[in-house]
Amino acid sequence: MMKYILALLLVMTVMAVVSCSDNNTGPQGSGMIEATESIISAQATGQLEQLRFDEGYPIAAGDTIGLIDTTTVTLQLRQTRAAREALVAKIQSTKIQIEQTAGNDSLAQKEFDRISRLIKVGSANQQQFDQTQNARNQAHLAYQAAKVALQAAQADLARTDADIALLEEQYNHCLPLSPLNGTVVIKYAEEGELLAPGKPIIKIAQLDTVWVKIYLPPRDLTQIKLGGKADVDPEDGHTQPLSGTVTWISDKAEFTPKNVQTKEARADLVYAVKVTIPNPDGALKVGMPVLVTIP
Repeated sequence: MMKYILALLLVMTVMAVVSCSDNNTGPQGSGMIEATESIISAQATGQLEQLRFDEGYPIAAGDTIGLIDTTTVTLQLRQTRAAREALVAKIQSTKIQIEQTAGNDSLAQKEFDRISRLIKVGSANQQQFDQTQNARNQAHLAYQAAKVALQAAQADLARTDADIALLEEQYNHCLPLSPLNGTVVIKYAEEGELLAPGKPIIKIAQLDTVWVKIYLPPRDLTQIKLGGKADVDPEDGHTQPLSGTVTWISDKAEFTPKNVQTKEARADLVYAVKVTIPNPDGALKVGMPVLVTIP
């Protein structure tokens, strides 16, 4: 009888310890590791001549991902730049013409003024007056026409500069750049393929910092806060739990997602919580299941 009582007391003690341990455990939730990803798509039409990164390759912001055929845009740039040089020469010539016509206009005005004074005293006749007046008008019109020609040439130059800027932008689109540091996780195109704007080339994931989303019942929300610490355990038997930070808490309840719990539990309302984890060594992989505990 005594042995039975001692055994019963031992079982009750173990249950009490386990119960206390469970009560001391903070909110927990399971989820899968995710990463911030970016799909880089083509902005130009042409054949993919080079693809400089393969799946698994690290890539830095500003790295050139590949080369799309630049033949057409290069020829258009050469043509437009040559047209610009011709316009610059035309502007210089027009400026010289303005100087010449301005001089002629000034001389014609002086001659007209002289004849106007002479005709008043009878030293010039009407024919001389008419001739100088016509010469003055023609010189003035030539001067005004030269100024208008300069304005038109300058407008053509501005339009050509805009065309060059557009072509240069199209050329840059043939050399797509990475917008972020990360790792190439998916390659959508191969060298030799014909690309069109919007065609995906590669997907980049930021694996140095990853995150996991878990779902907690309302009763657990009082125990967590933004910026709070969290333990992330891959439960693979050899990776130590990593430290994460609570970076987002949903302000709206939702039904438990289908892939989280049993069918009966899906009717429960839960709140989504996002935990961000530094991953400099790459121990956490995208899609890896983890257990998150918020102490």
